[in-house]
Amino acid sequence: MKAIELEAKPREARKRNQVKALRSEGAVPGVLYGSGEPSKVQVDDREFTQLLKNASSETVLLDLTVGDQKHLAMVQEVQIHPLSRQRLHIDFREVKPDQAVVVTLPIITEGEPIGVKTGGGNMDQVLRFVKVKGTPAALPEELIINVEHLDIGHTLHVSEMETPEGIEVLANEGNPVVSVAKPRVVVETAATEDGEEGAEGEAAEGESAAEGTGGDAKPAEEGAD
Repeated sequence: MKAIELEAKPREARKRNQVKALRSEGAVPGVLYGSGEPSKVQVDDREFTQLLKNASSETVLLDLTVGDQKHLAMVQEVQIHPLSRQRLHIDFREVKPDQAVVVTLPIITEGEPIGVKTGGGNMDQVLRFVKVKGTPAALPEELIINVEHLDIGHTLHVSEMETPEGIEVLANEGNPVVSVAKPRVVVETAATEDGEEGAEGEAAEGESAAEGTGGDAKPAEEGAD
């Protein structure tokens, strides 16, 4: 996983009114946890927002610069105000390059299942995110799985996912990831509606025929009189 550069500044604001003023100036207070004492920091809110927009997953690995020191870190938690949606606080966790960490990655499908391409089936991606464990260097941005071989009635499970070396998927191996099912019964519904219309049409024709017979019978009766 590629680390994204982010600059942070040592934070002197500690009291509530000082932190509030810091936010009004466009900065977000935070704490960097790791080895030793936690470090109080602050980052630019706009820069952090842009960073999250460009990230391919919920997990963000950072080259966090604090003063003249660089730290390999991950965004552990972001506290957001429930009404204004303003970021209130960010927790960063320092990690080592050879330290295994647990992150959540998106699952991206590649290719078109044969059951969809030739059989008209429907693909359903049941699992879109999964927790994995690995070192920062081994972690990918996303997990890509090929689904071209899936036919109608087939399901790809967690145990069948191909993952990069050094990555452990933390999910039940029997959980379904992608399945291909038969087409929904749209044709049968249309046929039923056509049948109802046909029955109504036949009834209407029968009524017209009956009316026509009644019309022919009346003159005959008058002629008989």
